[in-house]
Amino acid sequence: MLDPLLAGGRAAPPRTLVDVLADVTARHPDAPALDDTRTVLTYAQLSEQAVRMAGELVGAGVRRGDRVGVRVPSGTIDLYVAILGILHAGAAYVPVDVDDPQERADLVFSEATVAA
Repeated sequence: MLDPLLAGGRAAPPRTLVDVLADVTARHPDAPALDDTRTVLTYAQLSEQAVRMAGELVGAGVRRGDRVGVRVPSGTIDLYVAILGILHAGAAYVPVDVDDPQERADLVFSEATVAA
């Protein structure tokens, strides 16, 4: 008898982080999604802010496949909203730690040819 784990079958459809967030938001809109000790966002609020950020990025000229620099303190709601907004816009994020020297940020963003 064939082991069920080796039997194969249909793979799950591919999902992005944006897809997962949309799914969880639809099922649990009022559940807490993020808490940085100063602010708590529900999934609905997080999704709304990410979509708004995506719109601002697209309005500023960011296009699908572009790279966007991110230099926001770790663990903050702003960081997660920025990342999700960038992904919603179809772009990739290029993170640089906020505590790194400006010269490092300039180098990383230049090497990555960030659009914003």
